[in-house]
Amino acid sequence: MSTSVCDLRKFDLPPASADLVVSSYALHHLPDQDKRALVARVARWLRPGGRLVIADMMFGRGGSRRDREILRQKVIALAAKGPGGWWRIAKNLTRYGLGVGTEHPATPEFWQSALRAAEFSEVVFQPAVAEAGLVYGMRSGI
Repeated sequence: MSTSVCDLRKFDLPPASADLVVSSYALHHLPDQDKRALVARVARWLRPGGRLVIADMMFGRGGSRRDREILRQKVIALAAKGPGGWWRIAKNLTRYGLGVGTEHPATPEFWQSALRAAEFSEVVFQPAVAEAGLVYGMRSGI
């Protein structure tokens, strides 16, 4: 077992060298195309039957009931903090609305699609708390 610290867009492992890859609240910092590329690389790293588990922010721009509820809860919580919270609401709305900044959360449907496109099987989404969610899948046998 080992750990490594590097830019996820450059990280690589030998083919079929891992049984489990876990990401916890890191991938929302990558643009969508980099997320898809990383999932495809992970599929190569895993042995048959290996699993990828992603825990991260998983919501969109209000396209689903779940998205709207998450955004509503965030606004209420921030507004309750007074002027500082209102400032954060304005800042986050601007960044999120313009698609700028370092956070690029993806929807559960995006993640499920990315795993299936990389030929993962048994792909499952499970909501956690607030915007948090888990998506996991298994590398099919060859």
